[in-house]
Amino acid sequence: MVLVACPAANNGGGGPGGSQYRYACANGTGADATFDASADGLTRCASCNLLYRLDGTTDVVGRSCGQVAIGEATRIGSANQFGVSDGVPYDLAAIGSILYMVGADTVALYTLDTTTGSATQVGSATNFGVSEGFPVGLAAIGSTLYMAGAVNDALYTLSTTSGVATRESDVSVDEFGVGEGNPRGLAAISGTLYMVGQINGALYTLNIDSVDMTPDGMAIQVDSTTNLFGVNENAPTGLAAIGTILYMVGFDNGVLYTLDTTTGSATQVGSVAAGFGVSEIQPSGLGATSTTLYMVGGATDALYALRYQ
Repeated sequence: MVLVACPAANNGGGGPGGSQYRYACANGTGADATFDASADGLTRCASCNLLYRLDGTTDVVGRSCGQVAIGEATRIGSANQFGVSDGVPYDLAAIGSILYMVGADTVALYTLDTTTGSATQVGSATNFGVSEGFPVGLAAIGSTLYMAGAVNDALYTLSTTSGVATRESDVSVDEFGVGEGNPRGLAAISGTLYMVGQINGALYTLNIDSVDMTPDGMAIQVDSTTNLFGVNENAPTGLAAIGTILYMVGFDNGVLYTLDTTTGSATQVGSVAAGFGVSEIQPSGLGATSTTLYMVGGATDALYALRYQ
C-alpha cells in the first residue's frame, strides 16, 4: 500500500512513475502531480497537502481510495519486529532523511528503512557501552543524537557510527533533578531539548548547555500547574517536533496530541479513536523528518506514518 492523492482522472499518457494525473483534494480543488511515491512513501496533493490511502500498487486509474484521517496511522512495509527481533521499540529521531530508533528488546541503536520498515543495527555496542538497558527517548539537534535512559535516569549522546553512548547528565543530577525516575520521549525544537516523564506526567526542558551554571541533564518542568497534560495522559511515551510544533503519544489514551511548549497542555490532533486506526494501543515512539511524522508501536512492532494535518 502506498499513500497518494486520490486521482479524479488521468491527465496524461503513460503509467505510474512518470504520468501526470489530475488529483482531487478534499476541499474540492485539484492539482497536477506526478505519481511517484516519494522517498518517504507519502505523495501529497500539491494544493492542499492532504494524504490519501490507495489500495493497490499498480496503475492508479480506476483504483478505489479513501482519505487518511487526521491522526490516523498507515503502516510502512511489512517487516516483523523490524526484521531484527526487537519487540520493544522505543523513541525515534531523524538526522536529515535518516530515521533512527532505539529498542529495549535488543538494547541497540538502529536506522530504519522508511520504505520497508526494516531496521539495521548501528555498531555492535552492548547496552550502548554504558550499562543502559532501557533506552526510552531519542532526539536530534543538528547532527547530535541524544538519548534518555530509564535505568540510569540520565541523558546521553549517541554515536551514529558505533551506537556507543556518552553520558551527558552531570553526576550530581539524579532523576533529572526533578524526581523523574521514568523518563520517556525526547524531541528538539531548534536548540531546545524537551522530555516527557511518567512519574510526574509532565513536559520538561533539559539543560544541555555546559556553559551556564545549571548542571547538564537537569530538567525544568514547563508548567507545574498542568496535570497529566490536561488530558489525563498518565503514560506519555513518544515525542517529536515538526518545525515549532511538538507532538506526543501515550499509552493511556492512544491518540496523537500537540503540546503547548509554554503550558505543557495537550490538544488531540483530529478525532481518530484510540489505536490510530490500526489497533496500535501501545504507541511507544515518535520521530519526524521535515515533513513526515513517524510512529513505532509495541502492540504491532511496526513503523507507521501519521497524518498530522
